[in-house]
Amino acid sequence: MIEEMKKAAVEKILWAVKDQRWYFIENNPKILLDKNTMYLWANLECFPYQKDNGNHYEWKNAYEEVRNLMIEINSQNWGGYSSWRIPYTGELWTMVEDKAFSFMSGPNWQVRNFYYWCVNFWNGKEYVLAGKDLDDNGSETDISLEYYVNVIPCCGITFNLPNEYWNKIYPTNNFYSELEKLQFTLDVFTMNNLIPIFKDYRMTELYKIIFVDKKLFKLIFFDELLLAGYDLAAIEKSAIKYFDAVANFADTMLEILQEYEAAHEKSLSELLKVAMKLKLKFTESPHLTAEENSLLAERQKFLSQRLAMSTDEVKAQILLAKAQAERFFERLDKINRGGNSISELVEFEAEPRIKFEFLAENLARIVRDSQRKLNFFVQNKNFVAVISNSCTEWSDSYKSFKTSLREELTVICREENIEEEIFAAWYSDWQKKRFAIEERYLPLVEFALKGNFLDSVERILKILGDYRDSVDKFYLHERKNIYQKFAFTAGGDLQEKFETESELYKLAEKFQRDLQEIIFSRDKTEERIFLLRWAEPILNISIDEISNFIRDKELDAISEEVLTQFAELKRKNFAEYLADSKSYGDAVQKREKEFNALIFRMRKDLHKK
Repeated sequence: MIEEMKKAAVEKILWAVKDQRWYFIENNPKILLDKNTMYLWANLECFPYQKDNGNHYEWKNAYEEVRNLMIEINSQNWGGYSSWRIPYTGELWTMVEDKAFSFMSGPNWQVRNFYYWCVNFWNGKEYVLAGKDLDDNGSETDISLEYYVNVIPCCGITFNLPNEYWNKIYPTNNFYSELEKLQFTLDVFTMNNLIPIFKDYRMTELYKIIFVDKKLFKLIFFDELLLAGYDLAAIEKSAIKYFDAVANFADTMLEILQEYEAAHEKSLSELLKVAMKLKLKFTESPHLTAEENSLLAERQKFLSQRLAMSTDEVKAQILLAKAQAERFFERLDKINRGGNSISELVEFEAEPRIKFEFLAENLARIVRDSQRKLNFFVQNKNFVAVISNSCTEWSDSYKSFKTSLREELTVICREENIEEEIFAAWYSDWQKKRFAIEERYLPLVEFALKGNFLDSVERILKILGDYRDSVDKFYLHERKNIYQKFAFTAGGDLQEKFETESELYKLAEKFQRDLQEIIFSRDKTEERIFLLRWAEPILNISIDEISNFIRDKELDAISEEVLTQFAELKRKNFAEYLADSKSYGDAVQKREKEFNALIFRMRKDLHKK
C-alpha cells in the first residue's frame, strides 16, 4: 500500500513538472532552472544585474565591467557554481521568447522593465560582448556594441546522469513516453540535490517528502493519495469489501507509524530519555502552599503530555478500527453457521456505517498529527532538552526559595537584630513577586511549542532567570539596608516602601531592556507582541504594589492626580513602538523617568503632610 501511495505521489509530481518551465530553488535561492534547456540562470532578486548605483553596465572598453563581474562571481562560486557566463544571443532569446520567464514585465519582451541585455555575439570573426534589444523580435537582430546593458548570466548544470537520459530530453525517436521524458527533469533535480519550487506549493512539500526525506513517506494533506488502489464505489456498496478495506487501511497506517519509528529510532530514543524526568510523579512539598504546589504540578503534567514521544495512543486508536472490522467478520461467520442466515444477513447488511473515505481520512489525520508532533521534536532536539531541563531547574529553584533562601533571610535579619514580624513581611512581599515570575514560565513554553522563537527560548528563559535571581539578591542583601535607612525616620515605613519598590522597578526595567534585542530580532509581529504582553505582568508588579499599598493605607497625603498618573503609567502601550527599536527604547526610558518622578512626588507629598 505504501509503495502504491509513493508511486501515485511521484506521478503527481511528474505532471506538475509538465505544467511548469521555470523553477526557483528552495535550497538555493540564487538560481533558477529552465526545464526546456536545462540551463541555470541567475535569480535577479539576488544577482547584481545593474551596478550598485542603479546604473547599467557601460559598453566602453568592450564591456570591461561585465567581464570583471563574471570573473568575480565565478571566483566566489556564486550560487554554488563557478561556470557562469554571458548567454549567446540565441540562448537569451530562447529564454524570453515565450514570455514565461519569471522576470518578464511590460507588454513586450522587457525583463525587469528593461530591453537591453548583454549577450555573447558572433561578429563574423569571434564572439564579443554586445547589447541585445529584446523589443526587436529574433535572436540575431538589433545587436549593438554600444548599448548600456543589464546582465543575467547562465551556466550549465552538472547532470551526473547516465548517457541514455540524454535521449529523453532530445529524443531522436518516439521510444520514450511523455512521463519518461518528464522523469529526466525530476532526475536532474534529485541527483543535484535541488528542491524545486512549484506553482502549487503543495507539490513542493510533496517533492520534499518523497525525495528529500528519503527514509520516510510521511502522510500529508494529499489525502487522495491515501485512497490509491481503493475502489470507493464498490466499497460503499459491499459491507464485506468495506470492512476488508478498513482492516487493510488500518494495517497501512500501522506500517507507516512503524516505518517512521524505525527511521527515527535513535532520535526518538534520545528524546525519550530527556523527557523521562518529566514523567516522574510530582510530589507535593509541605513547604509550598496549595496554589504553589498546583502551579508546579500542572506545569510538569502539561509538559509531560506535550513531550510524550510514544505513538502507543495513536496505535491504539487505529487498532480499535481494525478490531471493529475483525468483529464484523466474526459475526459474519457466526451468521453463516446459523440456520437463519439469509434473513440475518439482510439485517446485518443494513446496519449503518460511516463512509469509508471519511474513516480513512480521520485515521490518516490522527497519524499525521502524531508524525508532525514527533517531527517537530526530532528537528528541535535542543529545544526539547532546554524545556525538559529548565522545568526541573525552575521547580527546584522555587522549592529552594521556600526553604534554604527563606532560612538564609532569617539568619541575616537576626544577625542584624531585625524583628521577625518585619522580615516576615519582607518575605511575604518577596513571595508574591517570586510567584508572579514563576507564572511566566509556562505561557512562554506553550507559545514556543507552537513553533515560535525556538532559537531564542533558552535565551529568554535565561533573561527571566536573571531577573528572578536579581530579585532574590535584593531581598537577601539589599532590603535590610533600605529598612535601616528609614527605621528611625518619621513616616519611615512609607518612605521605605516607596524606595523598595523603586529599586525593584529598576530590576524590572532591566529585564525589559534585556528582552528588547530579542523582541526586535523577530520577523513575526505575532512573536513581538507576545513577548511584550508576556513581560507586562512583571513590568507592572511595582506599579500595582504601590497602588495597592496607597489604597490599603488610605494615604490622604498622596494627591488624586498622582494616583491617576500611576494608573496611566500602567496603561502605557508599548505595542505602538514595535516598528522601531529606538522608539521602543526611548519609550521604556521615558516610563522609567515618569515612574521615578511619581515616586519623588509621593515622597514629597508625605513630607509636606
